[in-house]
Amino acid sequence: MGKETVKFATTIEEQIELLKFRGMNFGNEENEKKAKENLLDIGYYRLGFYWFPFEVTFPRKEKRDHKFKEGSLFENVIQLYYFDFDARNIFLRYISRIEINFRTKLIYHASNYFRDDPFWYVNSNCVKTDFLESDEFQRALVDLDKETVIALDKTRHHREYAPAWKAIEFMSLGIVIQLFNNLKDKNGIIRSRISKHFGINSPNQFSDYMDAIRRLRNSCAHGKVIFDYKVPGALTNAYPVKLNRSQITNLSGTFEVLKYLLGQVSKNRMEEMCTRLREAFNCIKDENVIKIITQNTGIDAKNL
Repeated sequence: MGKETVKFATTIEEQIELLKFRGMNFGNEENEKKAKENLLDIGYYRLGFYWFPFEVTFPRKEKRDHKFKEGSLFENVIQLYYFDFDARNIFLRYISRIEINFRTKLIYHASNYFRDDPFWYVNSNCVKTDFLESDEFQRALVDLDKETVIALDKTRHHREYAPAWKAIEFMSLGIVIQLFNNLKDKNGIIRSRISKHFGINSPNQFSDYMDAIRRLRNSCAHGKVIFDYKVPGALTNAYPVKLNRSQITNLSGTFEVLKYLLGQVSKNRMEEMCTRLREAFNCIKDENVIKIITQNTGIDAKNL
């Protein structure tokens, strides 16, 4: 077993010299000064994800020598970083439209189906017991009490829970999807109605799509790298979103699901999202950076 290598902190000047030694080109003195600002602003470690595609051994992650391909420009690394930053914010903006629409549909249909119980989301006659008793759902209920609106409702009305149309608004998308999955609606009528709002006949397929959206949302919200986003497992490949073999595991597949679901909520917003993403591509000046994005994401700006 090899001895663990301990790395120590380095100064911005040392980082610049190391990158030069490995073959990174900073251009002129003014660009190098700007690079120092970038390193102090974004950080050497985080930027490492964005100069990785410029390394000779990319995409190999083991036994890397960290040498850069000839002609690698630091400013192109920054262009890739800012595209990734823009893409995350674009996706978050439009995923929220789907999330709110789905949340509203669940509250509306379930609350009217279980009309006699405004607190159906904690009722084992309405939702599967295993889910209600799970640690995850119990933590979600505890978190609800931290919300001022919920705490005020419980205090004002002297009750243990707030009604569904209040409580579910403050639950995470993951919990809302699980509520959908664990409903005890006869013949799956609620889930079917909601799925059909999005043009999908199978509630299970709709749930898979929503989970794909949730994973992308969480990655974007936590500032993870998006241009080389990979899907854990594989996406559902069936009508109405047909995908090729590569798309079921990379960003383009999730993007197709996102486009489809958003289009069911608002065709204008779907077109607007594509326009904004196209504009993010247009901010890139170097064709090699566009090529890196296209190869890794499967998204071609020309087809947006």
